[in-house]
Amino acid sequence: MLDASMSISDGRSLTYTNLGAPSSPLVMYFHGAPTSRLDLVPFEDALAALDVRVVSADRPGYGGSSPQAGRGLEDWPADVAAFADHLGVERFAVMGWSSGGPYAVACAALLPDRVASAGVVCGVTDFGWPGAWDGYLEDESKLMRIGDEARAVAWCEAHYGQDGSRFMEAGLGELAPADQAVLADAALATALMTTVGEAFRQGVRGYAQDIFVQGRAWTFDAGAILAPVWVLHGEADTVVPVAHARHTAEIIPGTRLLTRPDQGHISILTEIPQLAAELVAPLR
Repeated sequence: MLDASMSISDGRSLTYTNLGAPSSPLVMYFHGAPTSRLDLVPFEDALAALDVRVVSADRPGYGGSSPQAGRGLEDWPADVAAFADHLGVERFAVMGWSSGGPYAVACAALLPDRVASAGVVCGVTDFGWPGAWDGYLEDESKLMRIGDEARAVAWCEAHYGQDGSRFMEAGLGELAPADQAVLADAALATALMTTVGEAFRQGVRGYAQDIFVQGRAWTFDAGAILAPVWVLHGEADTVVPVAHARHTAEIIPGTRLLTRPDQGHISILTEIPQLAAELVAPLR
């Protein structure tokens, strides 16, 4: 793993990590909420064995990346394009897990000349679709509907502490058996706690903004995406309902929808290296 940072033209910085085979085709990975660029560290050897390079940046306000006041989902592709320029890469694949899923869709829609393929892994869909709210986590739903970013921050500080230290105490409710099995593995459980802890390095503001942004309707046309798209979701996921995957697949033409009967929200991470290898096939 190689950690580094870069400067954006508006003076912000992005902190990122490099994983896998350094000279191989690139996948830009977008983390969950509240996680960080460190999500896939446990899978570095698997990525290298599959000859895939994955680079992941903290979104604004997470980990080591500068905050970006008033940002929207549609602002991320410009950062990704600048990030790719910094890396000296013209074309690349994108992939997002959980709350990172919409960022992969946005990049595929708004960077059509640069994104060769996209993957959405247990990702949330467009909350402009009324069905997105059905069965969704109660606390996140409250946060998405709270009305403005400042109130979202205040709500998170009251519930999780300014440093986010109470987030894991609140928990994610009853998890799928596959997720519980992952968390019973000491190494994987430690890795998850590490990436969540890094998410809150600057406090809860990055997470509060991220979830507030997640609740807005998409402003780009996902139906115009031409790059091949894979949507992978666990049917046992208790965090993001599988209906989200089905809706995303419906609105993006030609999407390959893959559902796994026994996989949960966290256990699905073990399938990311193989999906990353699929995504870079057009780049080889």
